[in-house]
Amino acid sequence: MRILFLQDTIDSESIGVAYISAVLREAGHNTELFILSLERDIDSKIREYSPDIIAFSIVVTKQRFYERLGGYIKSRFPDIKIVAGGPFITLKPEFVNQGFIDFGIVGEGEEAIVELVNSIESKSSIDGIKNLVFKRDNELIVNELRPLVEDIDRLPLPDRGLYLKYKSFRNLTVKRFISGRGCPYSCNFCFTRRFRDMYHNKGKYVRKHSVERVCEEIERLRSVSVVKTVHFSDDIFFTNKEWITKFYDIYPKRIGIPFQCNLTASIIDEDVVRLLKEAGLRGVGIGLESGNEEIRNSVLNKRFSNDEVKRVAGLLHKYGIEIYTYNMIALPKESIDDALMTLELNREMGVGITQCNIAIPFEGLPLTDTAIDDGLLDSEGIASEMDKRPETPIIKVEHPEQFERLFLLFPFLVKTRLKMRTIRWLLGMRLNFIYRILHRITYIWNMKRYYDISLISGFKIFLDIKKGERYLKEFFKRCR
Repeated sequence: MRILFLQDTIDSESIGVAYISAVLREAGHNTELFILSLERDIDSKIREYSPDIIAFSIVVTKQRFYERLGGYIKSRFPDIKIVAGGPFITLKPEFVNQGFIDFGIVGEGEEAIVELVNSIESKSSIDGIKNLVFKRDNELIVNELRPLVEDIDRLPLPDRGLYLKYKSFRNLTVKRFISGRGCPYSCNFCFTRRFRDMYHNKGKYVRKHSVERVCEEIERLRSVSVVKTVHFSDDIFFTNKEWITKFYDIYPKRIGIPFQCNLTASIIDEDVVRLLKEAGLRGVGIGLESGNEEIRNSVLNKRFSNDEVKRVAGLLHKYGIEIYTYNMIALPKESIDDALMTLELNREMGVGITQCNIAIPFEGLPLTDTAIDDGLLDSEGIASEMDKRPETPIIKVEHPEQFERLFLLFPFLVKTRLKMRTIRWLLGMRLNFIYRILHRITYIWNMKRYYDISLISGFKIFLDIKKGERYLKEFFKRCR
């Protein structure tokens, strides 16, 4: 059968989709991917490829987009089956009730998608396919979950060819990899928490590829595309020293490319930093989220102190490793003073690059439940709230306009030595247009610095994303 994956923009390749494509190809099916913002006539492209199935991976912030896209496709190609997976379907399988989705797949989807496609091809029963969601006689059927794939090395290498046909991905010098699956932590705002709860008693949740398998994937991609920097995009790169010691022994000899990864403060000590640095570590991403310890621990359930994270920052600086922090503002009951504590902690840590996000309340997670219970969020309006500008608070806070400006200025302010009095004055000024320009310039510079890409490449990626966003807006105006 012919399966077509559709993706909205080029902002990131989906390694999950690449894995799904790989298992389908291994099972004898044909796959293709179209990135809508780069394809100017999607109707002709669909007719030309003539798929039996169109598939989406829906992330939580883009469900409205894929709802409209699915309706558009069904109105023009009613005979094509639509299959949806990804984090949003896992969190909210009842989304299949929208009508444009024929089948939803929750959880890890490699085995389920192969069974489903084989069943559609052979016109056999789908009733026993675990992880499957579908409608029958206006009733939503949610089948039970299958156990997790514990030996993830037996999965085929992800199908990178889906993305490499696009010049934007092919020429990007930094490439993303996933060295394992699952996160051992239970942050109240993260999809992973719900995912792990679903798989209770369904097998080992945190799993790692062997170091040899990780190196094989990098070598394979390097043979067909430029790879000058490796970014390990796992939630947490490693959870035990035995794996990292083996990585230290093998990676520099087989690969020898600088890499970045995500870690948490509670597992970083000097031995770990030294091993990673000698293996080629150039940058570490840390989920700081809030500079207020009470908010970080009680509201977000991230268990480390400010002193601990400052100690870790000192170790990373000692070994010349760049620090990239993930931060979150406009949290339940957070004041602008609390948010400025987050800014100040980044400064005290000597952070070079930051990412600041407005808190996004994913349905079914403790952070969202807290906001709803406290009257700070309308449970019926979460989806529509996602349509706001990225700087606009979703959870109700006092002085939302100041949070908007802090979001736009945050990466720039971390780099400056402006006094807090001056920062508060900036937050009171109605200069959002100027702040957006500054935000974009800082974004491009951070891309260049952390991922070691040229300034021109960073600017081109930014322009491609913005052009794609404008095109998609026009596309959906025509869909109405």
